[in-house]
Amino acid sequence: MNDRARVPFALVGVLVLVSSTTLAATVVTDDPSSTLAVDRAMDGATDETVTALRTAADDAATRTASNPVTVPANTTAGRALDEDRPFRDALRLRIYLLARGRLETVAVRRGGVVANASLPPVAPTTEGYRSAIERVRVERAGPNGTALRVEIRGVRLTGTHEGRTVASEELSPTFVVANPVLLQHDRTERFERRANAPVTRPGLARRLTARLYPIAWTRGYAQYGGAPIANVVGTRHVELATNDGLLAEQRAVFGTADPEGDRGVAAAAGRVATEDLVAGTAINGRWTDVVLPKPDGSDSAASRRRRGTWRESPTDPSVTVGVNGSADRAFADVVGIDGDDELARAVERAHTVQARTVVETSRRGSDVRRTGPPGGSWRLVGERTTRRVTLEPAAGRPPTAPGWETRDGASFRATETETTTRSWRRGDERTTTTAVVERTYRVRVAVQARTAPVRGAPAGALDGALSGATDRAVDAAAAEAGGLEGAARRAVAGGDVSATTNATADPTVERTAVEADVRALRERTRAFSTTVPATDLATGRANPPRRLHEDLTARRDRLRGEADRSAAERAHVAARAAYLDALDRRLETRAERHGEVNRGVGDELADHIDPARLDGALAAHRAASRSPSRTYEDPAGNLSLAVETGPSYLPSSPVRRDRIDARGEGKIHPLATRNLNVFASPHGQVVKSIFDRLPILGERTVSLATAAQVLAEMDGDERRYDALRAEVARANRHVRGELVAAMTAEGVSESTARAALETDASTAAEAKALANGSATDRAVERAAGDGVDRDRLRVRLRAAREDALTDEAARPSLSTTDGAAGGLKKEIRRKLESAAKARLEAAIEDGRRRALGKRAGSVPAGLPLAPPLTGWYATTNVWYVETAGTYERFVVRSDRGDARGPTVYVREGRVSRLDHGDRRLRLGRDERVSFRTETAVVVVVPPGESGIGDTDGVADERSPGWPPDEADDR
Repeated sequence: MNDRARVPFALVGVLVLVSSTTLAATVVTDDPSSTLAVDRAMDGATDETVTALRTAADDAATRTASNPVTVPANTTAGRALDEDRPFRDALRLRIYLLARGRLETVAVRRGGVVANASLPPVAPTTEGYRSAIERVRVERAGPNGTALRVEIRGVRLTGTHEGRTVASEELSPTFVVANPVLLQHDRTERFERRANAPVTRPGLARRLTARLYPIAWTRGYAQYGGAPIANVVGTRHVELATNDGLLAEQRAVFGTADPEGDRGVAAAAGRVATEDLVAGTAINGRWTDVVLPKPDGSDSAASRRRRGTWRESPTDPSVTVGVNGSADRAFADVVGIDGDDELARAVERAHTVQARTVVETSRRGSDVRRTGPPGGSWRLVGERTTRRVTLEPAAGRPPTAPGWETRDGASFRATETETTTRSWRRGDERTTTTAVVERTYRVRVAVQARTAPVRGAPAGALDGALSGATDRAVDAAAAEAGGLEGAARRAVAGGDVSATTNATADPTVERTAVEADVRALRERTRAFSTTVPATDLATGRANPPRRLHEDLTARRDRLRGEADRSAAERAHVAARAAYLDALDRRLETRAERHGEVNRGVGDELADHIDPARLDGALAAHRAASRSPSRTYEDPAGNLSLAVETGPSYLPSSPVRRDRIDARGEGKIHPLATRNLNVFASPHGQVVKSIFDRLPILGERTVSLATAAQVLAEMDGDERRYDALRAEVARANRHVRGELVAAMTAEGVSESTARAALETDASTAAEAKALANGSATDRAVERAAGDGVDRDRLRVRLRAAREDALTDEAARPSLSTTDGAAGGLKKEIRRKLESAAKARLEAAIEDGRRRALGKRAGSVPAGLPLAPPLTGWYATTNVWYVETAGTYERFVVRSDRGDARGPTVYVREGRVSRLDHGDRRLRLGRDERVSFRTETAVVVVVPPGESGIGDTDGVADERSPGWPPDEADDR
C-alpha cells in the first residue's frame, strides 16, 4: 500500500463542505410578516440540498468509474455525449439524473413553511439529455487534482405556506467531492497515450528500446564470440521488454504498478536468462504458468527470482575507425608498388631547374614615307613587302618576374623597317611606287631560371648542387630563343619566345632516405582515428572516412612539414606531399563508398520505420547507456492508488479467457509482437541491394570470407557442400596466383613465393586466411630474405590481396553460397525445434550445445562496414520491432481513507447503461486499454568472425497473435 503523505479524505470532505460551497440565489417573498420562518426553512433546505447533491455526485462518480464511457453509443442518450469527451459528459449526465432524484426527498418544515428543492425534468430526447449535461460542470480540484469540483445550475428552492408559494430561490451550488474519478480516468488515458506514443516522445517505445538494447547487445556479442545463438532478438525478449516497460509506465503515471505484473516480469526474466531456447521455440504450453499467477493465487518459484542484470547496457557504445590500411595503399601508390613511382618523380622535381627567355617590348614611334600612285589608267600588277629589324644596344635593365632569377639579359633599341613596293602597268609602259614604314621599339630580354615548384616548400637555391643544372637549363632556353638578339628580333616581328626548358641535377639525397621519411609519415597517419556513436554508424548517420578525410585536410600543413632551400629538404617535402595527396584520394574514395552504403542503409530502414522515429530510438539507445533514476514521485499526492490488470503480464502465447477471469470464452493473445532482422545475411537481398550501389562489386557474387564461413560450418555430406567447396577452391587459386605475382615483382623467386603460400589447411580455412590477411602475413615471414625489403613486400602483398579479393574470379557465386547457407539454417532450426520438444530444463545450455555445437553462432550475418574493403571496421545489424497488446481488464483503485468504499475505475470493454425513470439508457461502452508501438534496436560488433544477426532462417519473426487486428475477436 502507498502510505506516502496520506491525509484522510473524511477530513478533506469536512473542509471542502465548509469552504467550497457557493450559492447564487434569487429570493422572492410574498409575505413579509413570515420572513423569519421562510428564511429558516429556506436555509435548512439549502443545507439539505447541498448534502443531497454532494452525495449524488459522489455516487454518480463512483458508478461512472466502474462503468465508464469512452465511445458513445448511437442511441438517443449516446448521441447527447460529446465525441471528444464522452467520459466527462456521461459523468455530468449521471450526476444530473441522480441529483434530480435525490432532491425529490428534500423537504424542510419551519413553523408553517415547507421548503422543497428540485431540478428541471429531463425530456427523453437527445436534446433533453444534452440540456441536462449542460447544467452540470465538472473539473478536477485540490492541489493535485485528486478531488472533483461540481457545479449544478438551475436548482430551484421553493417555500410554501398552506399551499401558497411564499419564497423561491434558484441556486447554482458549487462544491467539492472527495472522489478521484477524473484523476483515475485522466491518468488511465495518459497511460494509454504514452503506451502508444512514438519513440520520439516519452513513453513505452522509449522504454522498450532501452530494455531491448542490453538484451540485443549482450546476446549479439555472445554470438560474435562464438556462442551458439541463432536468434539474437526473439519474441520472448520483445515480450519481456514490453511488459517491463509497461510496468515502468504504470509507475510513472500512477505512482505504482500491478504487483502481479512485477512478479510476472521477474519470472519471465529468470526464465529468459537461464532457460530460454536460442531459437525462440520456447515452451508455450507452460509459459503462462510461469508469468501469470496460478489459479489458486500462489506464486511460481520463478516469480520470486531476482531479475538479474538483463537491463544493464554497455556504457557509451562507440566505434573507433582509423586510417589503417588506407595508409598502406597510399604508400603503395607513391613508391611505385601501385602505378607510377611518385616518389622518384618527387625527388627528381626537387632537383629540377626550369629556365625560360622573356622579352618585353614597348613601341616608341613610327615614320611613313611613300610615293603616290601614278593615277590615270595605270593598273596595279604586283606588290612586294619586306621587313627588316635592326638592333642597337641601349641602356636599361632586363625584365624580372616574381619567383624567377634573371641569369642573363640585355636592352636594345629596335627599328623595324617595312618596305612595300608596288608595280604598275599602262600598255607597254611600267612604273613602281614605294611606301616605307619605320617603327621603333624599346626591347628588354632576359633569360630567367628557377627551381621546379614544390608545394609547401620555398624556392630552391640555383647555385651549389643545382648550379650545373641551372647553367644547362639557361643555355638551352637561350639557344631555343636564338640568343638575346634573336629573341629580341623574334619578339619585334611577332614571334613566340615563351618556351621553357628543364634540366635536372643528380639527386643530393638517397631515395631510400626519402622512402624511409615517407614510411614514418605513413605510420603516423595510420594511427589517425575518429570515434562515432555505434548506433549512428549502424544506421547510416555517420561517415567515419569523411571525418578522417576532413581531419587529414586540417592537419596537412603540419604533416608535410617545412624545408629550407636545399634540394634535399625540398625532396623530402615533395615526397611527403605526394604521399598526402595519395592518402587524400584513398580516403575520399572510402568516404564516397561509405556514403553510398549509408544511403542504402537509410533507404532500407526507412521502409520499416520513419527516420524521425529512428532518431528517437537512437536517443533511447543513448539514454539506455546511462543509469536510470529509480525514484518515483507519487503523482496522486495524498491519494493512494493501486493498479490491477488482467492479465497482469501480457504473454505473446495464447491464454484462455477464464485463466485471467476475463469475460467470454475461448483464447486470446494479450500481446502480439513482430521483430524483423533487417540484415539477416551478409549476402541476402537487403545487403545486396545496398552493395549493388558500389560498381566494383559483382551483383551475383559474395565475398570469399562469407563463402568460407558458410563452408566451414557445413558437413561434407551436406547438400551443396561439394559445389560450394569447388567455388571456394577456385577463388583461393586466383588469390594465390595474384599474391605470387606480387612477390615476384618484389624480387622473390616464383618457387619461394609459391612455397610461402603453401598450407595444409582445409579449403575453408585457407580461404579465411586469404581473406583476413593472415596468409599474407605468414608469406612475408617466409619469403623475406636477402635483397627483399620486408616492408615493401608486406605493403605490396596487402594491396594485391585487397585488389584480388574484389575480382570476380575471387568471389563465389551468390546462388551457391545462399543455397548452402539456407540449408544450414534449416538444419539449425530443425535441431533447435527438436531440442525444444525434448523439454530440456535443468541442463538446457548443455543440451543446446550438444544439439548445435558452434553452428548457431557461426553462420554469417549482419552488414559489414565499410565494404568492399576486406578489413572492415565493424559489422552491424538492426532489428525493427513492433509490439501491440490489450489488457482485458484495467483497474485503477483508490483508497479514500474513510468508511466509504474505494473508487474503482474499470476498463474492460463493457456497455455502459443508465436508468432514467423506467427507461434503461445505453450511453456507450468503454474501450479496453490497448497499445501499439514500434522501435528499432541497433547492435554493432567488431569486424571478422561471423558478424551478428538471426541465423535460424527466420528473419521476420512474428508471435502467434500477429497481426493484432486479426488475431482475436474481442
